[in-house]
Amino acid sequence: MKFNALKNYIFYPAINGNLDLPESERLSIEIIRPTAEDHESLVFTELTQQVQKDAKGKDIINTASRTKFNTSKILRRHVGEIKNLTIEDPDNGGKEKQITCGEDLAVASFTGMFKLANEICIEVCSDKLSAAQKKISESPSGFCGTDGTNGN
Repeated sequence: MKFNALKNYIFYPAINGNLDLPESERLSIEIIRPTAEDHESLVFTELTQQVQKDAKGKDIINTASRTKFNTSKILRRHVGEIKNLTIEDPDNGGKEKQITCGEDLAVASFTGMFKLANEICIEVCSDKLSAAQKKISESPSGFCGTDGTNGN
């Protein structure tokens, strides 16, 4: 049996009409695939139980699960180069800041950031490659970040 060992690829999040833009203008994010060992520290499942009484006083137990991500670790270690992401800060005279890597994104605060971070977390923790949204990255990783981590 043979598997694809593609370690880095480009992800185009399907948010805010991003996929409708020309490729050169799309928000693109380099994904650095985690190892099997690293994956277990990136995603967690939280189980909750709720007990309710029915009309006859009998206990009904509802169990729900929720997926939680280690967003900081995912953004800092498994996101390389980011293209076409600009944050405008109206509280700072409309000054713009370019987000160019996962480290920048991890410390950023802007409207829509939670949706974007969640899309990235889902992508990093998935085990699928979609040719329609990804292509092999030719850019080296590890160019950004305070600890030199490149996810390898």
